[in-house]
Amino acid sequence: MSSGQYSALSGALSRLKLMDSISDNLANNKTVGFKKSQVAFEARLAEARNLGSDAALSLTKAKEGFTDYGQGPLIRTGVQTHLAIDGEGFFKVQQDEDTVFYTRQGNFHLDDAGYMINGAGLKVLGEDGKPIVLDNPDVLIDENGNMMLESGETKKLPLYRFDDPSVMKRKGGGLFTVTKEDIQDYEKRVENPNIIQGQIEDSNVNMMQEMGKMIEAMRAFEACQKMLKNYNNLAEKAIQVGKIG
Repeated sequence: MSSGQYSALSGALSRLKLMDSISDNLANNKTVGFKKSQVAFEARLAEARNLGSDAALSLTKAKEGFTDYGQGPLIRTGVQTHLAIDGEGFFKVQQDEDTVFYTRQGNFHLDDAGYMINGAGLKVLGEDGKPIVLDNPDVLIDENGNMMLESGETKKLPLYRFDDPSVMKRKGGGLFTVTKEDIQDYEKRVENPNIIQGQIEDSNVNMMQEMGKMIEAMRAFEACQKMLKNYNNLAEKAIQVGKIG
């Protein structure tokens, strides 16, 4: 296979990865607290220099796993247990004793046992690291996460952040996972949180931008396909010329 064919093939595969990212963003356009994924492209310059050749300069590599943590629009719902984060930070939710996630999803409600849970049924954790239990959903929550119950009791709903966002891995549905080692090394409490009661943060996906990216990616993929076809035709003709000679 010629270097031109490798170049066209790498371009096509990279656009397929980009399409996967765009499709995931579009599918989660209405997922509460969802943060859109991104794909970055790079030329394999270092490899070309190491090989002492220019052949790899035209190859394209797609790097996945990037997340745009930009603020999503806030939507007023009027539900007491719905909470939106305006600014930095993540809620911590628990699947089981050994599995926790970080999320911006604030569409919380109470289950039959009084546990505050998110839309996926994961329990919301307080500052003591234990699931928050409420007597009823009529609770006042200030911007710092202080929860004032009717009984006079107070509870704290903290927000967490990471100086190095790369330790957060996308889990799907607006959830992020972090290894236990990275939690110990990098997890920090948000000192000045801004939690808004009665609202939720919508996805930060812009439909028009994603559709534009999709059209651009499809055209680039089609161009790479045509290049592959042209190179194949040239190779066939070169074989025929060789046979005639």
